Amino acid sequence: MRANVRRLVVLGFSFLVTAGGGLAQSAPNPPTPPTNVQPAGVEPTLAFGGLIQAQLEAGDRGDSRWANGNDRFLLRRARLNGTGRFLQDFDFRVEIDLAGTLANTTGLRAQLTDGYINWNRYSMANVRVGQFKTPFGFEQLYSDPRLITMERSLVNDRLTLNRQLGAQASGDLLDKRLSYAVGEFNGNGANNNFNDNEKFALVGRLSGIPWQGEVAGQKASWSLGADAFGSEDTGLALPDLGLDSTPATKDLDNLFTGKRRGSGFDSQVHAGPLDFWVEYLATRFEPTDRLPFASFNASGWYAQASWIFCGGHLQAVAKAESFDPDDRVSGDAVTTQTYGLNYLIKGHDLKLMLDYLRTDLGSNNPLPRQQKLLARLQVIF
Repeated sequence: MRANVRRLVVLGFSFLVTAGGGLAQSAPNPPTPPTNVQPAGVEPTLAFGGLIQAQLEAGDRGDSRWANGNDRFLLRRARLNGTGRFLQDFDFRVEIDLAGTLANTTGLRAQLTDGYINWNRYSMANVRVGQFKTPFGFEQLYSDPRLITMERSLVNDRLTLNRQLGAQASGDLLDKRLSYAVGEFNGNGANNNFNDNEKFALVGRLSGIPWQGEVAGQKASWSLGADAFGSEDTGLALPDLGLDSTPATKDLDNLFTGKRRGSGFDSQVHAGPLDFWVEYLATRFEPTDRLPFASFNASGWYAQASWIFCGGHLQAVAKAESFDPDDRVSGDAVTTQTYGLNYLIKGHDLKLMLDYLRTDLGSNNPLPRQQKLLARLQVIF
């Protein structure tokens, strides 16, 4: 009872003080104006686009990238992307792929390809954070829809790091005659928000244009590039290298734990309608379990020439490539010759591609030479 009386007295006193204060004021306070929330940045550009590659495959299986030799239609890539920039020296890109694999799948699933923020205040020192292509391998870095052949070389598929989560510094020097990129990444592939251990993969690339001028009245240039990486991995999936972390079981699991050291060299010549590319990549593996060896090297190369003719609408290409997954094993090198013709209906934005591949799987493989025909219709929008 006393507690209730005490509470009523306190409330009454509070009301009198409040009312008295209000009566003492000559005029009520004006209402507080609403707060206007301003955006932190201005987007002068925001663009959306995409890519569709509808493909037909016929013939034999080919190398290990294809699941089997069944003829089929597939969506090689079906991508949607958004890019933009802010006045505060930042740009960004997000891209998802709704297909994007040569393997057999029972359903098409969306996955992230690119997702990064880039600080571009200085052309000589950009800083990029997120998921994007690591700076190792010229053909791997080349834009997918602008490739001259429908598929990259096998050595680029097997020995490069592709897209990773990480951070990178890059830039252009000497009036864009020299460029560099160096970064640290998780080292265990795209679309993983974890690291397989406490170590990061260190990746770097340096490229330049020693000469540019004219040949027969047309623009010409000669480019050189070199790249390298180092990584320490735990349970990383690496196909085609004969790796097995569980030798007691029958099948290879293709999981690698240990150290990797990769290096590469590439060169490109452009002269009017002619383009010529060469690239060599090698990686030294040091498995912790010393299987199949304490250390071994995997390496490969390709050479590719293309010619644009018929008023810029047709492009012929010839390519030779080789990939040796283990230098200590003889007869396991895979070689392929590719002959192609591209109909550039509207440049790379709308084009039809036709490739014929002849693949030798090595003397250790009982399968005969593989012959495969690929056809693709590509639209960039």
